[in-house]
Amino acid sequence: MVNVSPKEFLIQKKAVVFIADSYEEYAYDLFLQNLLAMLTEFGANCKDLINEETIELLAPYLEVAFKDDPDRLVVTGDVAKGSSSALKGICDWARAMSDYHKASKIVKPKLRLLNLKAGELRVAEAQLEAAMIELDAVIKKKASLDAMYAEKQAVKDQMQADANKLKR
Repeated sequence: MVNVSPKEFLIQKKAVVFIADSYEEYAYDLFLQNLLAMLTEFGANCKDLINEETIELLAPYLEVAFKDDPDRLVVTGDVAKGSSSALKGICDWARAMSDYHKASKIVKPKLRLLNLKAGELRVAEAQLEAAMIELDAVIKKKASLDAMYAEKQAVKDQMQADANKLKR
């Protein structure tokens, strides 16, 4: 394991105190493999596998600021493009992966809840449809009973009228 110690770097002619790098120890391994292909593969297929630990390990790099301008971050595409356009792309990509992970922590539970509620809605709509069919049957039955009642009431009224005529 590499010892962690502070080191002052000059970035765009400004001093930045940060963790001493271990470039010499790991550069050969990175260039022995195809780094760009690895990053592209990761971005295409593995971005949802980023865990909290990875973001925690990435955070110090993304949050380091210039000594004389603490509001200006060092690891940004604008700062990196002064050295290399490829470095600009990697900085933007790393920041985007971190932002994606943070946003997905908010969005993924909401999407799960949305899917759950959508399923509940489908069940409720099916129950509503069944209840509406039952209600239509009850309404038709009530209408036929109302018609039968009106018919019987008319017969009763007619019989009452006839009976009243006979009493006179």
